[in-house]
Amino acid sequence: MSHSETISEDCDLTALNSSVQSNLHAEAPPKHPDSHFDGFDYLRFFFMIMVLFAHTDFFAYFGNQYEKNHESGANIWDVLYLQIQSCAVPTFVLMSMVLFCVKKPTWSRAWNRIVKLAYLYGFWVGAWVVYSGLRPEPTFYGVFEFIIRGGGWVLYTFTVLMLMTPMCCVAERMAKINSWIGPLLAVLIVLGTFAYLIEDLKWTRKMYYWVPTCFVMAPFFGIWLSPKIHALRSSAKLRWKVAGVFLLLAFISAWFEWRYSAAEHLHLYWRSFLPKHARPSVHLTAVAVIVLSLAVQTKAPRWVLFFARNSLGVYCLHPFILRGVAQPVIDFVNPFAPDFAILVAVLVLAVLCSLITEFLRKAFKERLI
Repeated sequence: MSHSETISEDCDLTALNSSVQSNLHAEAPPKHPDSHFDGFDYLRFFFMIMVLFAHTDFFAYFGNQYEKNHESGANIWDVLYLQIQSCAVPTFVLMSMVLFCVKKPTWSRAWNRIVKLAYLYGFWVGAWVVYSGLRPEPTFYGVFEFIIRGGGWVLYTFTVLMLMTPMCCVAERMAKINSWIGPLLAVLIVLGTFAYLIEDLKWTRKMYYWVPTCFVMAPFFGIWLSPKIHALRSSAKLRWKVAGVFLLLAFISAWFEWRYSAAEHLHLYWRSFLPKHARPSVHLTAVAVIVLSLAVQTKAPRWVLFFARNSLGVYCLHPFILRGVAQPVIDFVNPFAPDFAILVAVLVLAVLCSLITEFLRKAFKERLI
């Protein structure tokens, strides 16, 4: 979802003879931590597909299929949805915060980033409101929710990024006092959001995946991770140690969260046993995934790069063509291979949205008139 930057350094070695130059180049230091993170390209591609799977009811379909031959209630497909797919947006947000924090976060940088995000928000939300015809409820809360949710559905991510970016500046100042104060406070805020939603099963009556407090861990863990990136890229032992700790914490948190899962007959929409993002486990998993991705230090294949650089475009475009493209593809494939129909529809969506994004990027790269 974020575009990484590439930094290169030039060294003046003209005063050295060729043999010394050879030795120096052989012992060249690793890339600077704010270089392009190759592993992020794989994450962008993978979690982009996860978003499309969720919005085409992939997990709900297989969860229902599994339930036909087993007892009702949560099954492996619900766990995959709530513990893996639900990490998609938290991972995108955390990647964005990490990329922002590799350079010292300042209020001026934060403001410039917010302005850029506001332009994207204005364009895409405006287009979505015109296209969908959705309107807010005529109440203060209704208007507030409509704005934060980016027109009532997926574009809340822009709002989250605009709110979390300045939080990086706050997190950076808190880290000067103690590096763990901010992350622990952020975990408590997410836990507080979870406690609020489970108090009377609020999430079974209304969607809360968009609430900004769900994502407050991202800027604090972005600040916590950024100075450790070079060490994590250099040491496999350290990577597995850090990732292992976060995965263990995510498992413990998930075990605690699932104790409060709601009975299926109470669900507002298909198979929503738990709140989607208001749980520490998905954000702790996102940290572990980011850490493990730093092991990748070779360029991804061209097809992965193609989808990775267009992941934001896919995210923004797919709501507009989801019904018009996915459903006809599913209807066409279903008579031949019903279990593969949604998968084929997701691949068609990913390719089509990526091609449209690629076209728009090239068509409007320069002013023609």
